[in-house]
Amino acid sequence: MRMILALIILGLIYAFGFPIDGEAKSEGKGEYGPYKAKVVRVIDGDTVELDVFVWPGLKQRIHLRLDGVNTPEKRGKGVTACEKAAAVKASAFTQTFLSGQKSLEVSGIRLGKFAGRVLGHITANGKDLGQALISAGLARPYAGGKRKAWC
Repeated sequence: MRMILALIILGLIYAFGFPIDGEAKSEGKGEYGPYKAKVVRVIDGDTVELDVFVWPGLKQRIHLRLDGVNTPEKRGKGVTACEKAAAVKASAFTQTFLSGQKSLEVSGIRLGKFAGRVLGHITANGKDLGQALISAGLARPYAGGKRKAWC
């Protein structure tokens, strides 16, 4: 019975074009989404723990770091008090931006260069969180490489 159920599920996945071989089919760039999501907690300004609804009745809990965006760090080697204060502001902005949103979506999801890291975009009621952080002066565009000091 389990084997039959597994074959039916695999058939449905294949029929609807969902990736089963590790390659994303949606955007052709190794990216997944869009998916509906629910915030579990804000980790910092550019990282959020989410429940992502990938299939009816199936959710995946992930830590999603905003792709292309960098906010100040809360802790770490060489983090100044000034940067920590800026990080608290960025985290508070992210918390406020995501609080009570009726429509939350993640897209452009891909694996980062570090094991287990997931990168992507978060939109709430059609507004992109990363762009909102940049517009508010609480984040910078980031394309990799060494990060600039905040203070």
